[in-house]
Amino acid sequence: MLDALGSPVRRQMIGRLQKDGAMSVSKLARPFRFKLTTALSNVRVLEGAGIIGTHKRGRVRVCAYRKGPLKELAEYLRAKRFRL
Repeated sequence: MLDALGSPVRRQMIGRLQKDGAMSVSKLARPFRFKLTTALSNVRVLEGAGIIGTHKRGRVRVCAYRKGPLKELAEYLRAKRFRL
């Protein structure tokens, strides 16, 4: 998950999904002027980390933010900080 969050572009993609809700991969990538293949590779990294989920709606892949995994990470990091 930390690898997925290491990219500023992926963090901005997460921010867009948090703010604007679910959207297609092409709409999500529009501000970055990515080719669809580049956008999909970033989406797959985020999906593999569990931060977003995707599903197909016809020919369109829709991305949605999943808040649970980032909350778990925040709780884990808070717990580790107190144990040092």
